[in-house]
Formats: sequence, structure tokens, C-alpha cells
Amino acid sequence: MDDDDLLIEILLRLPPRPSSLPRVSFVCRRWRRIVADAQFLGRFCAYHREPPIVGVFFKFNPERNESPFRSILDPPDLIPPERFTARLDGIDCGGSIDGGGIWSFRSCRHGRVVFTSRDRAGKGCSQVLVWDPVTGDRGFIGSPPQLDHDWSKYHVQADVLCVAADKGHVHGACHSSPFKVVLVCGNNDVARACVYSSETNSWGDLISWGDNLIWTPAHHRPISIVGSRSILVGNSLYWFLFGLEVAILELNLDSQSLAVIEVPPDAQAGHLGLYLSTLGGALSFIIVSNLYRVQLWRRTIDFDGVARWMPGQTIELEKLLPLEPGEHIEKVMGAGEDNMVFVSTCYGLFMFHLESLQFEKIFKSHPFPEHRRSSVFPYPFTSFCAAGVAELRDGMGQAEVGAGGTTP
Repeated sequence: MDDDDLLIEILLRLPPRPSSLPRVSFVCRRWRRIVADAQFLGRFCAYHREPPIVGVFFKFNPERNESPFRSILDPPDLIPPERFTARLDGIDCGGSIDGGGIWSFRSCRHGRVVFTSRDRAGKGCSQVLVWDPVTGDRGFIGSPPQLDHDWSKYHVQADVLCVAADKGHVHGACHSSPFKVVLVCGNNDVARACVYSSETNSWGDLISWGDNLIWTPAHHRPISIVGSRSILVGNSLYWFLFGLEVAILELNLDSQSLAVIEVPPDAQAGHLGLYLSTLGGALSFIIVSNLYRVQLWRRTIDFDGVARWMPGQTIELEKLLPLEPGEHIEKVMGAGEDNMVFVSTCYGLFMFHLESLQFEKIFKSHPFPEHRRSSVFPYPFTSFCAAGVAELRDGMGQAEVGAGGTTP
């Protein structure tokens, strides 16, 4: 095959598994040159559009400076845990050692992971770390200037997103794309956010909601905490707000504004959990009730332009999942843009897709001891794992993705 263009078209159609391109790179130097080219990698990601879920990051309580990764793929695509596990104790924070703080996993999106450094009480944000597990790139970002608000005093949530996705482009090729980091917190009657851009290497202005509102006893909704899981719908990020009442906080990245969305009375009490999702590409959420029933709710716009919440189907997980004799559900977690729900049982962990109702038992034995399960929360990690091509990991033919990219 002498025609490079024809060979490229064939190689583009390889399955987007971690082992595909590294294996191809060992056929000959010519093939290696093609698949290691940045332009080819961009086309490969664009062709497959949606990156696969390659594993799960597990978020722990703040006292543990770790976020173990577990791959959900089978060999030869299985990624060793140590390859994607960040050890953050005593890490160099851009020239200064963080002495008394704790690095906490916050979220992952578009192939990147974000951590924040907090005090021992679990409050504040003194540093932000953005990490690309595939390329190994790390970027340290200080917290935003006070801007009439001290970020070191409050419970702060952090999210990361690819600028290409923010502009509506395919987010599979985000390893070399600029990114944004969002910090958000709530305190009493006010919610605040600030956005960092890697393109300008700076934080934007402080964004607030509630500063100028006149509260009345009949319409007083104190904010206690911003939920830890966000979703991205279009160019807006959403979080649950928890306090005396539950609501949803919206950050519009285009207008740089915050808004609060009310939720149905069903979401206010008497459930086992609330999780945001993007069912049908719209802002949605699920309510987990007794006996692990999942009730779906979707926000729709009627002909008059009025937004309304519409209830959807109810999913009875205990009837759908193939539980073994003696196996019972312990906890339901998840949702998000992937609309994946994680169901933890006494034996293992299921991954359940809300729209297709398809499921997979990704761990046939639970990855953590029983006494630690209540404090472990899974976050799916999606990536093409093809940002670099390196030597074979061992003599069994399992390939390792090398550190081959840079982050602006």
C-alpha cells in the first residue's frame, strides 16, 4: 500500500481503544509516523466523535490525598491503576510546597482531571491542579484573587472543560486544546463563581447571584452548599444547590452570569439522592427513592416559551439488574453528561445507562473494602487515550500510551 492517503483512511477506522494506535505504531516506521502525527490524531478523534469510557476515578473523603483510578476495559486495553493515579502528598505547587493543605479530587471532563488544595477542615481553595492522565501534563493554577470574596473560607467546587467543547466542537481531541476551570461556592444567600482560561492564563471577573435580591420570609432560600457533580448542557454548567430548599444553579459561560432554577416539590425531601443528567440533550435530573427506584425529570420549553419540569419514566433497578442470589444494592450514584448511573452492590459495581437502559457489571468484586464504600464516589473518565505512542509496556503485547502532548 503505497498511497498514504488511503492508508490513513483505513487507520482512521480502527476502534478507539487504548491499544489500537500503539499496536499499529509497531508495524513499521511509516505506520508509526502516520499515527503519531498530531493532525492524524485530531482526525481520529473527530472521526469517532465520542470518546469511550475507559475507567473510573473514585473520589474519597477529604482526609485521603488520593483518587484511585480503575480501568473498566479488558486486556490488552486494560490501563494499570498506577498509570492514571495521581499521588498528591507534598506536591510542588508551582514552586512552593503545600504544607498543611489537602489535595482533593473535584471532577473530570473532556479527558482532564481537576484537583483543589484545601485546609484540614475541608474548606477553601488555595491552589488548583489540572491534570491530563493520558499525556501526563499538569498545570498549577492559583485560586482567583479575592475580588471582594475570600475563596479560602468556603466550601468550593471546581470543574474543568475543554474550550473546543465550550464552542460546540468535538471534544475528543482536547489533549492539546485550551481549557477552562470554574470555581463555584455558595454562602448564605449568595452564590459566586469565577472562570479561569488557559488561553489568557488568568481568572475572569467574580460572578455573583443573590447580591441585589430583596429576600422575604416567603421567598427566602439560604444556600448551604453547592453540589459536587455538575453537568454541561450547551454552554452552561449546572449544579444542585442544597439548603433549606433544593434548587439548581446555572452558570452561563457565554454571558458570564448565574441564575437559580426551581425544582419540583418531589425533589425537596423523602429520597435517597438527587443527580443531574442530560437526558435527550436537555437539563434533567433523577430522584433515587426507596427500593432504589429512579424517577426521571426533564426540563422542557412549551409553546409560550415557559420552562417546565416534566416527569419521565420510573426505573426499578432491582428488577432490571441481574443480581446474584444474596446480592443487594447498597448505593446508587452518578448521572452527568454521560447519563451513567453507578449501582454499588455488596458484590460489585454496575454501570447503568439511563436512556438505553443498558448495563454492565464493570467490577465483579467490589474494588474497595466494605468499611470504605460509603465514602467512595465514582466518576467516569472518557478519553481516546491516543495522545501519544510509546514502547510496548511488556512482552505480552500490552501497549502504554506515552506522555506526548503539551497543555497551553
